[in-house]
Amino acid sequence: MFAARLALRMNLTGPSLTVDSACSSSLSAVHLACRSLIDGECTLAIAGGACIILSVDHYIATSKLGIFSPTGRCKAFDADADGFVQGEGAAFVILKR
Repeated sequence: MFAARLALRMNLTGPSLTVDSACSSSLSAVHLACRSLIDGECTLAIAGGACIILSVDHYIATSKLGIFSPTGRCKAFDADADGFVQGEGAAFVILKR
């Protein structure tokens, strides 16, 4: 719903999509925006993502899965990786042809 609210607030026209593909949502959104630009569906696109944890319940539920790194260090694609590190943030890019 955030994508539609943002578009309405900024008086933007054209399609407004929310993409949820687990860990690759932001990259998938950028890919879809680039495809739309290349295909001539739009002349400008805003794409990005956000992860904001608004409740401690999410953290409690995921911690019960035993997936968090005991060291609290992210070592993606490393042989020494020992689990997931939860993070929050948001980033958006404006893309033009």
